[in-house]
Amino acid sequence: YQKILQEAIVELKENEFKDLYPTDQSIPKEYVKEVTIDTDFEILIPDDYVNAVSERLNLYNKLGELVTEKELTIFETEIVDRFGEIPTQVADLLDSVRIKWLAKELGLEKIILKQKRMIGYFVTNQQSDFYQTEAFSRMLKYVKNNPKSCVMKEKETKKGLRLLITFIRIDAVTTALKILQKV
Repeated sequence: YQKILQEAIVELKENEFKDLYPTDQSIPKEYVKEVTIDTDFEILIPDDYVNAVSERLNLYNKLGELVTEKELTIFETEIVDRFGEIPTQVADLLDSVRIKWLAKELGLEKIILKQKRMIGYFVTNQQSDFYQTEAFSRMLKYVKNNPKSCVMKEKETKKGLRLLITFIRIDAVTTALKILQKV
């Protein structure tokens, strides 16, 4: 409830009451609040790596609170110190956090990593100022320069038309991360 209320307040401040709440132009506008990832890769902390359920939940919660690469690197160092070398699933989990951060910057609200493809769903609101940003221009340029490995198109969804981008030959979470880093 609090999250929905906060989003409504931000929207009102940005639209109907923007004259009353001037924004700091030095702070980049956030067009995507949260990114969801749907994948068939195993991105998790295996129970044979961290035995206690409560400890795994604590690690997931802590991971969800991280916002910078430095914090993520410290987190990774701490779990290696406590539990030993990280398995592939944990490495993929950490990379999925990095993917979420990049996706947020690139205006992608949802990422699907399945069947050797990565599909990114852009900001739902087609009238959003996001589509005039440098980040969107970079995406367009990337698509133009890489027509054999990605395509951008509109798709009819339950919520109406959505702009999405599809990358092919995604055989690992690290591959998806590297592609988004190139954009």
